[in-house]
Amino acid sequence: MNTERPSVRASRRVSKDFGSEKIRTLALSDLHLGRATTRAQAPETIAPLVEGFDRVLLLGDIVDHWYTTPSEARKLEERVRRVCTNAGVREVLYFRGNHDACIEEGEEFALLDGILYLHGHVLYHNLKGHGQLKERIRDLNDRKYGTRRQNSRSANRFWEVIDRMYGRIPMALMMPFRWPWPVARRIKAFVDEVAPGGGVHGVVLGHSHRPGVRRFRGLTLFNLGGWMTNTRAYGFVRAGSQVQLIHIDNRAQRLKWGKVLHACEFN
Repeated sequence: MNTERPSVRASRRVSKDFGSEKIRTLALSDLHLGRATTRAQAPETIAPLVEGFDRVLLLGDIVDHWYTTPSEARKLEERVRRVCTNAGVREVLYFRGNHDACIEEGEEFALLDGILYLHGHVLYHNLKGHGQLKERIRDLNDRKYGTRRQNSRSANRFWEVIDRMYGRIPMALMMPFRWPWPVARRIKAFVDEVAPGGGVHGVVLGHSHRPGVRRFRGLTLFNLGGWMTNTRAYGFVRAGSQVQLIHIDNRAQRLKWGKVLHACEFN
């Protein structure tokens, strides 16, 4: 597979035909817009990244509702969508994470062409109850991460101090294991419940802010990391059967695609 780093100039030549295998998908997560310690200080930050893509998947914690009022969060989300549509993106899918679980719209997870996409926070809990998986996830979000968390940490001196301390400690020290065994095991159980007949080859998620790739029981797991100042952000790119996990250099004023961490093919 060609592992050339995607550039904004090159991406403009990509076919926009949804009926062909040329469709290009980009998955991002954990921008935490509205939070002081994120490198994504405005929705327009991601404009160079989304150019040339047909579909953009926003895998949760895009706007940090814990640090924003409902009106602030709504405006930020509208600006994110506008950035994508202005760049020519045809389809934008929002996913609900723990920091934005209070929004009504949004996906809990999605299975697209053999790859399962989700935020990932639900994998750190034993999902209780019965019924459809999406219903159990929504119940968890309502109980633990619902509307009561909205704006709960903005203008709060205690959480401001904690957040700034958090931003200075490398995520690798705070969470030394990229793929804790219970989480990897729950991913496999999650996949088996979503697609009991098989057919899932990869899982793309965020939440833990620990970027990396792992093979586990026939699955390839991709973690997108995060945009906080104590970690690194990655983008998941798919074009037909070819996929890449690529570092996003977000330390400068203008974003740049960095090193390809992993490349493979899914038929």
